Amino acid sequence: MTDVILYPTETVYALGVNPFDKKAWHTLCTLKGRSDQQAMSWLVRNVDDIEKFAVVTETAREIIEKYLPGSVTVILEANSSVPKNVQALDGTVSFRISPDPKAQHLIEGFMSYHGMPLTCTSANVHGLPTKEAPKEIIEQFGVKADMITQIVDDGPRSGTPSTIVRIIGDEVTVLRQGEVQIN
Repeated sequence: MTDVILYPTETVYALGVNPFDKKAWHTLCTLKGRSDQQAMSWLVRNVDDIEKFAVVTETAREIIEKYLPGSVTVILEANSSVPKNVQALDGTVSFRISPDPKAQHLIEGFMSYHGMPLTCTSANVHGLPTKEAPKEIIEQFGVKADMITQIVDDGPRSGTPSTIVRIIGDEVTVLRQGEVQIN
């Protein structure tokens, strides 16, 4: 069976699968009701993990070290280890390093065992708001909820979505302003 994990972050609950597992990726996209061509962020432990999958320029490193772990998603150019089917259409991959203790514990174990990140996409049906607690999230998915194989429940989450910043070379673009101000 393909593992789909519902887990907390410092902002909202997320859904995680190994993005390199095509079956898991397809299951997650089916669960959320979204295209499997749409990219998703990856949860990792640290900047060393990011460097396994992306081009980390000096500018990117400075931002990562200043704001992560935190409510920031960084979009970087994928490196040659990342298959095209898990990259965004523009050849990028996005990363989160959550300061949430449950998320940190989960990704530490997952990456130690599998050597791969987890997707870090909001736990909602595509186009609907993200609910605060696992029970409400499960209810939103209805009959598809049985596709979720593991639930890490740590109470309600209702944070502001992460700030999304794209860093290609030395060019930094904030795509979504969240709680964290990038400067």
